[in-house]
Amino acid sequence: MPPYLKFFVKALTMINMWPQESISTFTIKQYYVSAITTITTFPIIADLVAQFQEENISFTNINENFVALSALFGVIYVSLCFINKKKEIKTLVQDLATFENYSPKSLIQKTDESLEFYTKLFIVYGIVGNACYGLLPVLNYDYCQNHKPSHMVKYGIPCGLVVRFLLPFKCDYFPLAELIALHECAICMLGTTVIMVITMLICGVLIHTTTQLKYFRKIIAGLTTQYDTETLEKKMKFCVKFHTAIIEADSCFTQMMLLHITWTGFVISVLGFEITTTSNYIEAVRFLMHLLGWLGMLFLVCYHGQNLVDESLAISDAIYSFYWYKKEVIVQKYVLLILLRSHKPLTLKACGMKVMSLATFLAVIEPPRLHLK
Repeated sequence: MPPYLKFFVKALTMINMWPQESISTFTIKQYYVSAITTITTFPIIADLVAQFQEENISFTNINENFVALSALFGVIYVSLCFINKKKEIKTLVQDLATFENYSPKSLIQKTDESLEFYTKLFIVYGIVGNACYGLLPVLNYDYCQNHKPSHMVKYGIPCGLVVRFLLPFKCDYFPLAELIALHECAICMLGTTVIMVITMLICGVLIHTTTQLKYFRKIIAGLTTQYDTETLEKKMKFCVKFHTAIIEADSCFTQMMLLHITWTGFVISVLGFEITTTSNYIEAVRFLMHLLGWLGMLFLVCYHGQNLVDESLAISDAIYSFYWYKKEVIVQKYVLLILLRSHKPLTLKACGMKVMSLATFLAVIEPPRLHLK
């Protein structure tokens, strides 16, 4: 097991998504999350189609299906992207140990422990949120019974579900209705776990690299009084190797970031429409929790992506303030190389389209905000 980010490795191993010792080995178990999630979308799509056969179409009810489908398709996309890049991601996590060659091991361990704590806190929020998300429809049972659409009566779709399921047979009786409700809650838990763990894994890599950039700036500040050419040259090489690690991180997660740039905006719009149009306050609270979860994940990635940009640009200020003109020529050459490279910030991109930053966060939420005005 890698020395760092162990919590993420354990969590992904439990759901069979973390590659085993033989990284290139193909196992069907890795795809069970996306397979189960895909199967779950079929009854929801069937219910969506059935609603268009009603005389009075409820756009609020249709929107509920879009909310569920958008979340499920997001889980499928992220899980497939992760499996597609499993070799690079595993290598990247293992390579975090190479930072021990440049910074104190205690610094890396402290960062890792802090990251694990906040990840667990975030997952607890997800579990509590899912519990509420699954229980609120039960509280809304009487309202659903009194306002049941005709297709729910016709096809025997029970009330009290997270999202309506249309099956080839009627299922509005004990214990089938309860089993479907448990299945939906289990899928919610599974999907939330996958999205949160992978999102926090990305943030973990960004936090580790940002911490190393901060430490590197301290090294540069301390080189002012260092006159040993060999030592200076050795420390100057750190930035080049570190930059290579950042490029690998960018290439690993670039496809998954595309989800936040494109799909998240759609999800926010759908959820916002549902919250503002529904007359049922229980449903409004439920979808508000869903909305906060998506916004929270997007903000975390963009926030730490912004930190990466800021810290990488700060290297140029630090290296320029270093008394390089008093050093040997070979050291001045390294300083020049670092100075030239640090003018271009290190970034986490979404398929080369957008840099994950606070500006991107605002750009993603702005269209839905204007749409809801």
